[in-house]
Amino acid sequence: MKNILSAICAKGLPKRDLKNANRVNLLALLWALTLMISTYLAKTDMLDSVLTLTIAFGIHTVIGIAMLLSYKHFLTQLDELERKVQLDALALAVGVAIISFSSYSILAKAGTLPPLNSSYLIALIALTYMVGIIKGRLAYR
Repeated sequence: MKNILSAICAKGLPKRDLKNANRVNLLALLWALTLMISTYLAKTDMLDSVLTLTIAFGIHTVIGIAMLLSYKHFLTQLDELERKVQLDALALAVGVAIISFSSYSILAKAGTLPPLNSSYLIALIALTYMVGIIKGRLAYR
């Protein structure tokens, strides 16, 4: 259990990497919050004008792009081992998402399941990525 907590908390990473990771995590949190707020506003018909929709879309997109660029900066600053852990986790998350989405779509098109909610796919990618990070950090310690 202690090893898993150490892997989650990224113990052993240099301060620069922790600072970069915290920046990525903060932007990811802001990105998720803007998605939640926009979804709420859309459900309550508060995004009914072109101006409010454009503002919500713009804020969410700009934060998403900032998060992406911040993650790229984080990856380029990492040492080779931690970069391998990150890239392996990304590959796992993308692979699981593609396989899950394609398999689910077969069942959805057959009428067995309702259409896939995109938020479930985002959550699946995030959870699989986290599992990949923990697995990688445990494997290479």
